[in-house]
Amino acid sequence: METAKNQLIDNLKAIFPFGKTEEEAISSCLTPFTAKKREFLLKKGDVCDKIYFLMQGAIREFILDKDQKEITVWFGFEGDIVVSLSSLVYSKGSHTGLQALEDSKGFYIEKPALDELYAKFHTLERMGRIVTEKYLLSTETYHYDFHYLTANERFEKLQKDRMWIYNRVPLHYIASYLGVSNETLSRIRAKKS
Repeated sequence: METAKNQLIDNLKAIFPFGKTEEEAISSCLTPFTAKKREFLLKKGDVCDKIYFLMQGAIREFILDKDQKEITVWFGFEGDIVVSLSSLVYSKGSHTGLQALEDSKGFYIEKPALDELYAKFHTLERMGRIVTEKYLLSTETYHYDFHYLTANERFEKLQKDRMWIYNRVPLHYIASYLGVSNETLSRIRAKKS
């Protein structure tokens, strides 16, 4: 477990460097988690009170449409930070759910401990800002792609950026993420073969 913790600390230092004191403070706040395939880290409507650091596995974030149909909006893999940001920040029910697509494990920090780290260490607060900026840029890119690219173009972009995703994520979640039906995704894939 210590090796995984050290790897996480190194990943965080790559975002923004920090010293031994901050490293020890973060390490003392990390709690290990495991999630079985299909298990929820967060259900829609629950308050997100943790920020997760995914060391192994895959997580999806999804919303429910007006007919209560799940729509996948994000995939997280090793090294990703997993959170319902608005729920964490405002301590309100989440608009999204977080579900393991594979057996997953990593660490989490509870919100009060995270707030304490930010208050005590400016470097960690700055790192948090950088992580939030990356999260927002990723969301902005997804929205742009969804509104300005065709289904074929979104598929091609996903293939170019994350070809390996097809080996780890069920196709119906990928279709949902791309905003197409399962049948349309099958047709697009068949044309590209």
